[in-house]
Amino acid sequence: MRLKYIIISIVFICLFTQSIPFVQANTTASNLYTFERYVQEQRYPQAMQTLEQIDENMINTVRKIQPSRVNFVEILITNNLNHLLDENITGSEKLKMAQQLVVMYDALITTDAPLWHRWKNDLEKNIETILNEKTIDDQQSEKIIYRWDVISPVLSMYLPEEEYSELESIFTNFRLKTTEEQHSELQSVFNQMSLINLETIQNNQLQSYSEWLLVIVIGFIFLTLSYVGWVRYKAETKVNHTN
Repeated sequence: MRLKYIIISIVFICLFTQSIPFVQANTTASNLYTFERYVQEQRYPQAMQTLEQIDENMINTVRKIQPSRVNFVEILITNNLNHLLDENITGSEKLKMAQQLVVMYDALITTDAPLWHRWKNDLEKNIETILNEKTIDDQQSEKIIYRWDVISPVLSMYLPEEEYSELESIFTNFRLKTTEEQHSELQSVFNQMSLINLETIQNNQLQSYSEWLLVIVIGFIFLTLSYVGWVRYKAETKVNHTN
């Protein structure tokens, strides 16, 4: 009976410990939205202060939930901190960097990545409108490139390198293309983007994470049983030696 309680306690502790990062992540995400609002209002000193207050929590949360993605978040945090007060950077660029960070963090801590999907849907609608109208102007081009820039850091984490590089190349060189070439490439991009399901990718990753957690729990149980067996063996050996 005592061994049963020990095993249950170990499982409970493991599960409780793993739930803490998700609670912290929700609190940090709320402050991150405040940071984005400050940037949008061009209140850069307040935005800087807010990000400095939560950057460590963001990194620690991602390290616990998705440790292989920490470097991506660190880069975006550094970019924001380095450029928020730079007068040579436009307000639009500062807002884009802030939105990149918000969208990426949301994608890392939520299984359905609602912000990323919203931006992706907006991009697809812009592309579809252009394809249907068969025209494109500078304002439409800017909207498409801006939305791509916001979601691209997330895609760089999840897509195979070759697939991501192909998409990145299209948007990077988009302004240099003729109208006919732009339409042709937009059709290709639209087809590729429609096939990208971030939720499926994340669910596969979550399954791997759950399997990893199960291995840890089983490992703890095995060690506990081994320790209990060793203690019992030592006690029986001592009794037999005494007799």
